[in-house]
Amino acid sequence: MEFELWLFAVKQLAQSYEMSQVIYSQLTDAEKADLHKEYESTIGGGASGGPDKSPEGDKKKNDGKTLKEYRDLMNSFHNAMSILERFVEKNNAKHLDRDYPIDPSDPDEEFMHRIFLNMETSTLQVIRYLNHTAKDVTMEGTLHKEENGFYYLNEKQILEGQLLEFFYMNRWEIGTLCRNPGMVYGHFILGFQNEIFDVDLNGLKVRLRG
Repeated sequence: MEFELWLFAVKQLAQSYEMSQVIYSQLTDAEKADLHKEYESTIGGGASGGPDKSPEGDKKKNDGKTLKEYRDLMNSFHNAMSILERFVEKNNAKHLDRDYPIDPSDPDEEFMHRIFLNMETSTLQVIRYLNHTAKDVTMEGTLHKEENGFYYLNEKQILEGQLLEFFYMNRWEIGTLCRNPGMVYGHFILGFQNEIFDVDLNGLKVRLRG
């Protein structure tokens, strides 16, 4: 079991070895078998991990990562996080409050409870963005505001809370559409790292996935 567990721990990155043991124990036999196959095809039976000294290797290094390679990397990240998603589902806030009630007057219990909830929220946010970027782009164009006050891409209404990618300062960004009448444009986009984009949505270049 050790090499599958090691691979799983590496793929989780931020997880400790002990936490990986806990999560690994919840995997099905089929999922453990898939990890075994992946290990054999890569770490266990693949080529040496040393640097590529060939001219082709130098060219690849100079060229940098391709879009396809990044997509493959994101897909691997998505697959690894799907296991963590099931762990969070089994150990969410409702489960904690029911089975592990804390004493609010105990600072240590309150601290650990709060930290776990923050990590749960962060994990679910990452999973949401991974689920989004795993999909293909289905629509691209510029937003326009109708008389009813709502924004549309072609004939599709863009709803509050919806994830969208938008072209801003010569690069693509991603965030959630939020409404705030007190802001300059009445709406803003909350970015992945909670940055606020107070931009004019009317005429903004965006794309949707689905």
